[in-house]
Amino acid sequence: MENRNLKIGVVGLGLIGGSILKSLNNLGYFVVGVSKSSHMEAQNFCSLASVDVKDIDDCDVVFVCSKMSETLDILDKLENIVKPGCIVTDVCSLKRFVNNKKRSYDFVGSHPMAGTEFSGFEHSFAELFFGAKWILNKPNDILQKLIKEMGSKPVIMDEHSHDKAACLVSHLPMLISCALFNTVLKDNKVALKIASSGFRDTTRLALTNASLALDMLELNSDNFDIFIDDFIQNLKKLKNMPKAEFIQTLNSIQKIRSQMYDNDGKNRLSYEEEI
Repeated sequence: MENRNLKIGVVGLGLIGGSILKSLNNLGYFVVGVSKSSHMEAQNFCSLASVDVKDIDDCDVVFVCSKMSETLDILDKLENIVKPGCIVTDVCSLKRFVNNKKRSYDFVGSHPMAGTEFSGFEHSFAELFFGAKWILNKPNDILQKLIKEMGSKPVIMDEHSHDKAACLVSHLPMLISCALFNTVLKDNKVALKIASSGFRDTTRLALTNASLALDMLELNSDNFDIFIDDFIQNLKKLKNMPKAEFIQTLNSIQKIRSQMYDNDGKNRLSYEEEI
C-alpha cells in the first residue's frame, strides 16, 4: 500500500495529537481526529473530526495521544475497534507501562521528543516535530516513514533504556524546576520580582500539567529514586569541589552543552555517536 493512501486516526487532540493531526493533514493524508473537547476546533485541520473513537475502525495507522493515565484504557478499547493489521502507537513519555501486554493489533510504543510548556489543541502546530527525535520501541517501516515526513528523526530504543533516559532529561528536570521555584517562593518571594531570563528558562518545566507530572512520578518511580539521589550527590559535589577541579568540570560541561543544540533549539547530537 502506498503511504499516501493510508487512512490515519489520531485519538486525543492536545498539543501532541493536534500537531500530529495538522502535520499529517498538511502532507495530504486522510486523517480522522477524535476528541470530546477539541473536535469542533479540529474540523478545519482534518478529513473527519469526531467524538467517537469507533470512527477510526477502518484506519491503517492510529496515534493514541491521550493523557498517560487514560492510554491503557484506550489501547484496550481499540482491541475491539481497529481492523486486523492496523498499526497502533502511543506518544506517552514513558514506555514500560504500555508495553507489557500483547495486543491483537500491531502495537509500537513511541515517544516524540518534542513539546512546549503549553497544552491543548489551540497551541498545537504542524512544525512541532521538525528536527526532533522520535523514539520507537521497535522498527516499523510505515511509522518510521510517517515520522520522517513530519520532520522528525526515528530512534529505535527499548522501553527500559527509554524510561531511564526520559527520567534524566525530561522528568527529573521537571521536578528540579518545580523544586527551585518552590524554594524561591518559600524562602525569598522578593527574588521573584527581580528574576530574569535565567530563572525563567530554568523554571519553564514547572508549567508542566500537574496530572502529567504526577503520572511521571508514579510510573517511573524506580528511576526517580535512583537519579534524584545521584543529582543531589552531584549538586553537593559541585558545591564543595576545589576551585581548579570546578573550573575544569565546568569547562568540560560547557564544551558538550555548546555542541548539543542548533539555532532552533533542536538536539543535533546523533544517537549513534560517542560523546
